[in-house]
Amino acid sequence: MRGDVLLVDDNEDFLRVARNILIGEDFSVHTAATSREAIAFLERCGTDRGAPLPSFVVLDYRLEIPATALDVLARMARRPLLRAMPVLVISQSRWPEDEAAARAAGATAFREKPSSIRALRELLVRFWKEAVDGAHHPADRG
Repeated sequence: MRGDVLLVDDNEDFLRVARNILIGEDFSVHTAATSREAIAFLERCGTDRGAPLPSFVVLDYRLEIPATALDVLARMARRPLLRAMPVLVISQSRWPEDEAAARAAGATAFREKPSSIRALRELLVRFWKEAVDGAHHPADRG
């Protein structure tokens, strides 16, 4: 197995498709439909409450309010165990100010949400190879 991945998106169809792609690529996948669910999962990482530490996170930029994708990134930045974890932020739009805000909050990459299964598979695999494969896991960094 390549590792664990946390997928965060409020679109059930996207979660299902992305989950199937990543399972096919030999990942263990955890999903969250809201930023609150994502934060709750990430808060359990590395604790006795037993959430596995993801190798990377795929995070939809346009999540519900009041807690947004930027809130997830801010929470991750406060925990040393999560601070260096690779995060791919995806969005339906490519507004430069959205990308700047996501990167300032700690996102590793910001990409437009792919419109085809093939393009999504390519994006997820490429991100894993570029940001995760061969890199030390955040827990190993010191």
